[in-house]
Amino acid sequence: MTEETPSASALDRDDEIAPVAPFPGLRSRPPRERLLEAMLAVSGERGYEHVAVKHVIERAKASRATFYKRFEDREDCFAQAYHDASEWLYQRLIAAAKRQPTWREGLRAAMAELLEFCANQPAIAKAIFVEVHAAGERSLAQRADLMERLSRALDSARREIPTRQAPPPVTSTFMVGAIDTLVCAKLMDGDAAKAPEMLPGLLYFVVMQYFGETAAWEEMTAAPVATWHSRRDAASQLP
Repeated sequence: MTEETPSASALDRDDEIAPVAPFPGLRSRPPRERLLEAMLAVSGERGYEHVAVKHVIERAKASRATFYKRFEDREDCFAQAYHDASEWLYQRLIAAAKRQPTWREGLRAAMAELLEFCANQPAIAKAIFVEVHAAGERSLAQRADLMERLSRALDSARREIPTRQAPPPVTSTFMVGAIDTLVCAKLMDGDAAKAPEMLPGLLYFVVMQYFGETAAWEEMTAAPVATWHSRRDAASQLP
């Protein structure tokens, strides 16, 4: 699962150890970062439609003047937060895939990364996947662009299968939409901690479309992918 686009070249830098959240909890951060993280966190907890600016500034420990110096309104703040966090997640998924030698291994690594993020950061994940639908046209336009980029990345499976066996072009769009729906359901059920348990089934579902049932069963029964933390620890041991 790789994508060769101009923006993807920057993903090579992600081989280095990176934080587990788009807005890492540092002791001292710029007000904008605190406000962006707060917007996503409270949106994931309360639901975007129930979030007011006061909830954001209280969580971020910032003033109302600080908020309006950086954002026009609540919708603008969410749009900027969504852009930064979704781009961070996209880059992590693509980088995880690019480190693997085959599309199937890349898919496995990227899907594990996605599900571990949902388990580790359920409120922010819910804001990105669920609450974005209520956050206005600007955020929805960004989401549409992200889904298109992920579809192109997923469709790179075609490079490893004969053309005559390739599924219809719309397959990747359908697959990305289905994954998004299943992840949203898990987040809305408040069961994000168990999101990584979805990995075998999702791999079977996607691999089946490109490589057939035998390959899908092989993928479903493959050894579990290492957790994000174990991959991070292993990376820290590299020279």
